[in-house]
Amino acid sequence: MEKIAFIGAGNMAEALIRGIIRDRLVAPEEIIAGEVNPGRREEVSRELGIRVTGDNREAVAGAGIVILAVKPQSLDPVLEKIAGEITGDQLVISILAGVSTRRIEERLGNEVPVIRVMPNTPALVGAGVSVISPGRRAGEDALATARTILGAVGEVRVLEEKMIDAVTALSGSGPAYFFLLVEAMIRAGEKLGLPREEAERLAGETLAGAGRLLKESGRTAEELRRQVTSPGGTTEAAVAVFRERGLEKIVIAALEAAARRSKELGG
Repeated sequence: MEKIAFIGAGNMAEALIRGIIRDRLVAPEEIIAGEVNPGRREEVSRELGIRVTGDNREAVAGAGIVILAVKPQSLDPVLEKIAGEITGDQLVISILAGVSTRRIEERLGNEVPVIRVMPNTPALVGAGVSVISPGRRAGEDALATARTILGAVGEVRVLEEKMIDAVTALSGSGPAYFFLLVEAMIRAGEKLGLPREEAERLAGETLAGAGRLLKESGRTAEELRRQVTSPGGTTEAAVAVFRERGLEKIVIAALEAAARRSKELGG
């Protein structure tokens, strides 16, 4: 695989760099990151053993693959600075929420192939799920390259770009919903008399185990829920409250809000 340049060296970029090095896709000396924060530059260079620069144009020069990992609000000035350095021989992979491939293609010009990615934070532990969508100029080779890179931090799915806002709401933001549920269960456990430390451990391990069961059992979520919900039992009593309070409507409304915000970020 060719030299890889990261524009932005935040948490998700770090997760990808660690995965790339762990899977030996390229050697650390073949990775460079452009990062505006001096403290972060030093930290990333020290911990990952890669070259880090404050000049994004230096980062993309000679790179076969450029991964955009800045905040969506910072994209336009970043692209303005590097546009003259990017050619159609390079592949641009964007992990920016809400930003379309067309927008990046128009800013860069030069027939640059662009692939849009929506990863999620479990990538930090190699358990992410990423959805990738090719732009107009990205062919099968570009798609295969993106799959290989994102595969270093978890599972990869390929979907049409028109679905990415929904993906953002479901899997991109999804870990936060999980953590919110864990927080609520911890508070409930405390209210019922459990020490906080025990409530944290029980809630975290229970939900993590349930996720693994869903992934590995081959059964649907509905089947597994029915299996644990005995008629007249404790689980049924709790599920009844969730339904009475409109849990499903709350979840749908929340994901719709996240999808709308994804569209807004895209401009």
